[in-house]
Order: sequence, then C-alpha cells, then structure tokens
Amino acid sequence: MTYGNQHYLAKRQLKAQLSRHADMRAQQRGIDQNSVRLVLAYGEREFDGHGGQRYLMTEKAMASLRRAVGKTPQVEALAGVYAVVSTEDPTVITLGHRFA
Repeated sequence: MTYGNQHYLAKRQLKAQLSRHADMRAQQRGIDQNSVRLVLAYGEREFDGHGGQRYLMTEKAMASLRRAVGKTPQVEALAGVYAVVSTEDPTVITLGHRFA
C-alpha cells in the first residue's frame, strides 16, 4: 500500500521547480528540497483562491507521513509547513510555516 497525495504523481513527473521567491523563502525558513518533496507528496491539497494550490502538512498528513517513514525529528519539523504551487505550471511559488 502506498501513502501520499493522490495528485503528487503528476507533479513529480513534471519535476516541480522552485521559483526564485520560493527558493529564497526555503532558505530563510530552513526548508530543504527533500522537505518540499514530502510536503507535495503528503500535504493536504486545497485551492488558495489566488490561482494556486496549497499543500499543507496538517495532523492528518503528518500521520500519513509517519506511517510511511516513521517518527523522526526531520518528519516532526514538517508540521505546519506548506507549499503553494501554480495551477498553470509545476512551479512552487512560495513556502512557509503555518502556526495555529
């Protein structure tokens, strides 16, 4: 059984790339490329209302990721991380942390 976001396969095949803005935000916020891949693979998808799709690491998404790879400090650091992807092309527009 595989876990993950049902919409991720198409993004992975198209090799989603980071925009300059997203790359800068990733560096500022300590989000590496592997983390971005996990967020796109396991994050819950929702439309952001501005022409993008947000992939958010909710508690449900975190539980799915933990089942797949286990509970590690690297996995736990992804709680609340989100990526916004353009609906027009496979570009990650921005990255960040959502705090409750």
